[in-house]
Amino acid sequence: MSRREDATLSAGYDSWRQSRLAERTALAGQQRTWNHLITVLIHDAASASRETLSHTLSSLLGQTYRNIEIVVAGVHEIDLPDVDDFTSLRGLFAEPTLDALNLLSDPAHDHLWRGSHLVFAAAGTTFDTDAFALLNRMLSPLRGTPMPDLIVCDHDRRDAGAVPQPCFLPGWDPDLIVSMDYVGTAFMASRKLIFSRRSAERPNSLHGWLRTLASGPLAVGHLTETVMHLPTALPRPSAEPADMRLPRPRSVAIVIPNRDQPKLLKRCVGFVKALENLSPELVIVDHASTDPATLALYAELQEKHGARIVRVHGRFNFSRMVNMGVAAATADVVVLLNNDVEITHPRQLELMVAHAMRPEVGVVGARLLYPDGSVQHAGIVLQPGSHSEHPVLAQHVLRGAPGNADGYLHAMRTVRNYQAVTGAIVASRRTVFHEIGGFDEVCLPVEYNDVDYCLRARLKGFRVIALPTDGIIHRESATRGSEATPEVLRMRIASMRLIAERWREAVDQDPFCNPHVDMGDRPQAGFPWTDRVGNP
Repeated sequence: MSRREDATLSAGYDSWRQSRLAERTALAGQQRTWNHLITVLIHDAASASRETLSHTLSSLLGQTYRNIEIVVAGVHEIDLPDVDDFTSLRGLFAEPTLDALNLLSDPAHDHLWRGSHLVFAAAGTTFDTDAFALLNRMLSPLRGTPMPDLIVCDHDRRDAGAVPQPCFLPGWDPDLIVSMDYVGTAFMASRKLIFSRRSAERPNSLHGWLRTLASGPLAVGHLTETVMHLPTALPRPSAEPADMRLPRPRSVAIVIPNRDQPKLLKRCVGFVKALENLSPELVIVDHASTDPATLALYAELQEKHGARIVRVHGRFNFSRMVNMGVAAATADVVVLLNNDVEITHPRQLELMVAHAMRPEVGVVGARLLYPDGSVQHAGIVLQPGSHSEHPVLAQHVLRGAPGNADGYLHAMRTVRNYQAVTGAIVASRRTVFHEIGGFDEVCLPVEYNDVDYCLRARLKGFRVIALPTDGIIHRESATRGSEATPEVLRMRIASMRLIAERWREAVDQDPFCNPHVDMGDRPQAGFPWTDRVGNP
């Protein structure tokens, strides 16, 4: 983040946090949930000062929830306060020879902690007084919802005396955790999870262990209160290339719906001759083009690239054009590409295709830029609209941000999971497209069909991801125009209502959208203490 973004993030945060704590304290009633024994393992204590360790122990002693045991690794009992002071908890124990990471790999250490759940805390970490009460409450979810094996927590970080910087997490993002340690120690894991994900080798870090959780199903909860305060710097993405271990794509088809607009289409397909590792099928789905220049371009593309031209007649139905184009393709991966998109860095398309080959991924989207270089799209966040004629908001992440911006928690420099991405350019395996059922050409012929497609992919258990691509330009609505005629407005309202009804839970509760961060259709993240443009 820039210095300006850092200042915006800090200004007003502490008073907001104190206000949230006061509100929670006022509303706290008698705990009616089962009191799970939670073990807190304090590590890095041997290298910390007595004062630093004391801060952590004092904040644990001040918890309203008392079913906590504290294990301090790497120190002797003589280095701790009087253990009798902690009898109101479940005890304070020193383990001078314990390496905290060995708990995650070596069963010989299981007897050293008794809890059903485990929290790691570096010496110097502090907790709001209700932190463990909130964590325990999350272990009694609503009926029909599984108990989480992992709870990730919003938190703040303070490095070497700097002002605290809040980390409002996008929930559990299995792609983000691989590339960036955005959780830190702000999590609680069940004993069952730790035992079931053990490996023969000791993990090299807590982040290394969390990365192992990125594969396979996982019941995760997200505590959206900044109840933990970590003595460390803000997270940064790994320097390891994102495409280092990606599957090698076998074959790809590019499907482009089009009607006339020969200049747009020629610019759109210009990348094909620059591809180094792919020789794509090119499928143009034409809707009643009559411009001689368009027809001449089709003939040229057929001659140079073996393009297949699929003719569609009748009323404009974008979803039908997409479905017919995919039906005409034979490649393993299908890229749906609007004719108003220009790919200036062909390697970025190859990266999208490689990600689409990952078996857990269903839909791959991209970061798109306007012609002026500002951000047009980096993912879509969903939330309820304000009235019946606008029942759902499908907003583009950080729309209008400078193209060189990192975004909050590096949102534009990391692979992210979202509920949806724009259909201007998406990649899917052809088998996934057919399993999902393609685009809804009956109920969503023109708009919101991409959102619906992505949500159906997630319903099938696939991930929807957005890549931090560069050099992909989208001249939004250049084909159909942006004029909102009465007919277009009626169609748009009907599409929004259908999405709101069909996907009520997804609209009401976006798992990748933190309630304290607004990144939809705005150039800079907004927080509860800032105005619409991000000023404190």
